[in-house]
Amino acid sequence: MGGLLTRVGQSIRWRLGMLVAAAELEKGTDESVAWFYNNRITECTFLDDPEHYEYPRAQWVLGQVDGKTLLEIGCGNGGMTRLLAPKVDELTAFDVSAPSLKEVEELKLPNVVTAQGLIESFTPGRQFDWVVLSEVIEHLRDPLAVIKKAFEFLAPGGSLVITTPNGHWESDEHLHEFSLKSFSNILAETECESFEASYLRDRDGLRRWLTATIRRADTPAAPDDFFDRTATAKKRRQRSS
Repeated sequence: MGGLLTRVGQSIRWRLGMLVAAAELEKGTDESVAWFYNNRITECTFLDDPEHYEYPRAQWVLGQVDGKTLLEIGCGNGGMTRLLAPKVDELTAFDVSAPSLKEVEELKLPNVVTAQGLIESFTPGRQFDWVVLSEVIEHLRDPLAVIKKAFEFLAPGGSLVITTPNGHWESDEHLHEFSLKSFSNILAETECESFEASYLRDRDGLRRWLTATIRRADTPAAPDDFFDRTATAKKRRQRSS
């Protein structure tokens, strides 16, 4: 009964224009988040169905990836994993949900290994040429912190591929909503060499998603003092002497 009352209360709050998050996610603790996702399977086997409205998003992600090693963060039960696996040499499928990862393992994809945990505390022990965060950051307590963390998982010259809903979707799991402006502002906080952010339209021409590809430099950047007036003036004097 308590669970039913919670859901009714959340529905009322959403109808009043307030953010609705599952009660366990609203608590914001590692334990409550892990419990919520470990008691469900994230179903995403529909991503290769041309009739499904999510199909354009899956095709966009696939179009960004080509070869080498990939980390998929938030793989669910493998809907995207099985599409990405043929495009790379090695794929690590990561998720907090043990039941979802069990279904990934049952796919028996030869170049895929799984890893479980909260992304906030995950340490892969290696770097990847590709990291994919597709429909994940809206679920996170601190999207910026996780994007920065995922960026550090990239090998030199690697790319981080992100998708997220554009604006508000009716969901009791989304803790954040993004516009193209707020999304781009977050991406600019990384130590990237470049990024490209854009809308992705669905089959009806609606701007349903936000997408980004963020590239890590091939070599470490030299110290940047362009915003230090004193340092810039000193260099100018040195060049003129």
